Amino acid sequence: MLLASRLRGWGYDVTEAADGAQALAMIEREGFRLVLSDWVMPGLSGPELCREVRRRETDHRAYVILLTSRREKADVAEGLGAGADDFLSKPVDEGELAARLTAGKRVIELQERLIGQREEMAQAYRELRTLHDRLDRDLAAAAELQRAVLPPPFACVAGFGVGTLFRAKGHVGGDHVGYFAAGDGLLGAFSIDVSGHGIASALLAIQLAQHFDPGNPRGNIAFDARHPRALRLRPPAEVVAELNARYLSGARHDFYFTMTYAVLARETGCVRLCQAGHPPAAVIGCDGAVRFAGDGGPPVGLLPDMHYHETALTLLPGERLVLHSDGIVEARDAASGALLDTEGLARMLTASAALPTEEILPELVSRVERFCGASGFEDDVSAVLIEQPAA
Repeated sequence: MLLASRLRGWGYDVTEAADGAQALAMIEREGFRLVLSDWVMPGLSGPELCREVRRRETDHRAYVILLTSRREKADVAEGLGAGADDFLSKPVDEGELAARLTAGKRVIELQERLIGQREEMAQAYRELRTLHDRLDRDLAAAAELQRAVLPPPFACVAGFGVGTLFRAKGHVGGDHVGYFAAGDGLLGAFSIDVSGHGIASALLAIQLAQHFDPGNPRGNIAFDARHPRALRLRPPAEVVAELNARYLSGARHDFYFTMTYAVLARETGCVRLCQAGHPPAAVIGCDGAVRFAGDGGPPVGLLPDMHYHETALTLLPGERLVLHSDGIVEARDAASGALLDTEGLARMLTASAALPTEEILPELVSRVERFCGASGFEDDVSAVLIEQPAA
């Protein structure tokens, strides 16, 4: 009673228990954080009370001080082992008691702060998890959209056999390939690589592909729709220059892109292509030998008033033209770190030249995967392959 009176005088809200069992029930019911307990009590002893408190408590841990006249080290060890936080010798010195209680309050306050921080971290993690799940759903939707607008792996268009390859490094990629019938035995084909990675690059690549929409000739940038009676197919360099002007004047993004756009004539085998920062196009000869075509050129959407040039070549019947992104030639050998480069691409295409047209690109990507090893692709990989039909 004297101790309780002193504690109240110091400003503590004190509740007394007659024995250990009553104390345990009160601690469970009221959640007391600071407990002063005698060692010897009816029913539960002080160490037994400590054990029960520790066994039943949750995050909010009570700070227990045992009051005892015992001095032996074994007794101290027993009390600490039971879960006591501190000891106070009887008879109780008021100054020492005040100091021990102050220390206990500091420990309790620290525990509360730690619990609060942990709860904040748990809430932040839950919010981050929700955000991550939403991002995963968005990425999956973007990937589905990208797959929906990609052409099939192989098709016959305007008399040409056309194969395509697309492999994104992540959920979605900034590459895109496509083709369209341009009338009078002509075929347009393109390979695009938007700078950067992720959804923004992928959506821009999709938007660019829509400029070459095969189902909407009057909306297709490859055609000059100003002629009321007939659509005029624009030269490849003019088309690329128009894209450059559109994407610079729009100022809608911080991206640029590279591309190769080609127009092929079925009857003559004539090819006109414009290379804009893209790797050179590859031509697989009938004997399997590979040659490259294209004279470079600046990327699109980077600088105004750029001049783009065309390269002309002729495909013999059975020869194939491959437009591809730099993800293939910049594939890296996991062991040596060496790039595949155009020489490596030429070797792989030569090794696959005897295959049917529809099997060449699947074989190519398998070979590049083996070349990269466990490290895999460092960039998106895409290509479009066109076979010149027999006369």
